[in-house]
Amino acid sequence: MNSRLAKYKDYTATDFFSDEDFAQAMFQNEAAQQDFWQELGNHYPNLTAEMEVARTWILLIKAQKPVQSSLNSHQRWTNIQNQIPVYERKQGQKSIIRTMLRWAASAAALLLFGILSYEISQFGTKASNTAFGEQRELALPDSSIIKLNSNSRISYVRSWKTDKPREVWFEGEGMFEVKHTAIKNRLRENDLFVVHVGKLSLTVLGTKFNVKDRRGRIEVALFEGSVRVQGQNGEDRVLAPGEMFIYDENLKTNEIVYNDANKVLSWTRGELSIEHSNLANIVSVLEDNYGYQVVVEDPALLNKRFTGVIPVKKIDDILFVIKHTMNVNIEVKNKQIVIKPN
Repeated sequence: MNSRLAKYKDYTATDFFSDEDFAQAMFQNEAAQQDFWQELGNHYPNLTAEMEVARTWILLIKAQKPVQSSLNSHQRWTNIQNQIPVYERKQGQKSIIRTMLRWAASAAALLLFGILSYEISQFGTKASNTAFGEQRELALPDSSIIKLNSNSRISYVRSWKTDKPREVWFEGEGMFEVKHTAIKNRLRENDLFVVHVGKLSLTVLGTKFNVKDRRGRIEVALFEGSVRVQGQNGEDRVLAPGEMFIYDENLKTNEIVYNDANKVLSWTRGELSIEHSNLANIVSVLEDNYGYQVVVEDPALLNKRFTGVIPVKKIDDILFVIKHTMNVNIEVKNKQIVIKPN
């Protein structure tokens, strides 16, 4: 590129006005000189407006009638020079305003994007889960309350349709308090609440029940209302309060037994009821709810039974009870627990 062209690439109107070559070219208006400034504008389009402003100033001076002014050329030149800082200040103010407008436009665009993202997020599937050792209570869109035990997950379609049942998909363990929406003597399809767990579907109205899905075994304990249990293998049972439906996925068997609400819901109080439970049951809690790998060096220990209540808010509480009840040695390293006979 012509080095002379590069000289002017950062010029402003003030710089062009002060440039002798530019001023002479504007005054004389010779075609040969005009070609250079035209070429400069082609290489740097942003300079065209600056040159036009400087050209206007120069032509204004050229158009002045020398005899009719009380000011001499030096005074006129001084006045023009004094006006240059005013012009530059105004240009700076305009630049600041343009920048502020750009920022305002960007902020408005971000706000609009946020609003649209939120609206879009209200459709599709929403999921909530708990980590190992964590419990959480959440409210569904219909105001039903679900309390999730450790290592559990629930998902549902955000926009429940008014003419369809309310459906959720569940894994782990949770206590449901489903809001009753049916009007007396008028049951509609959207009054139903359906919980999909494993290969079972639990259809309920307003009711309170506990669901546990661990290691291929599903337990549904009903405390209030009624629950209809249906499965892919032909299961179809209606539970009454106080009953528990137990389904074994591996054996493809099911049965109904009496549930002890105090024992079933002990986890919601931060406890583990171990009445007539063996060590194998406690090991499954350590692995399923707390994410530990448990190694029992003497398999005979797994069948040893316990009776009582263990606080389970901390893993150390469970290990303390096992150690002193069974007289065993327990080693914990990272996420592994080793239980050894003394």
